[in-house]
Amino acid sequence: MTCSKRTCMIVAGIGLVMACVVAMARKHQREGEGAAERPTMWDKMRQGMEEMPDDFPPRVMYDNVEAARANTERILEILKPDNGGDKVDDAAKTGA
Repeated sequence: MTCSKRTCMIVAGIGLVMACVVAMARKHQREGEGAAERPTMWDKMRQGMEEMPDDFPPRVMYDNVEAARANTERILEILKPDNGGDKVDDAAKTGA
């Protein structure tokens, strides 16, 4: 049984059409979901990290990133100026 160029091109064409049909079907299926329903890459990574052992090095790094993120949020809240609180006049700020 020999495989001619024409047969190879027909098989390749059918494979390409099938790949396009599958891609379009997946895209059409995802259009029904809202953006909030689909997990983001960060959510997928978080889920994978939660399934890992506590002493696994990537999990330790992930936990450190989460802790740094939480600390940054706390620092930003502390440094955020309070618009409704007591206002110190400019003379008191400069020490004059």
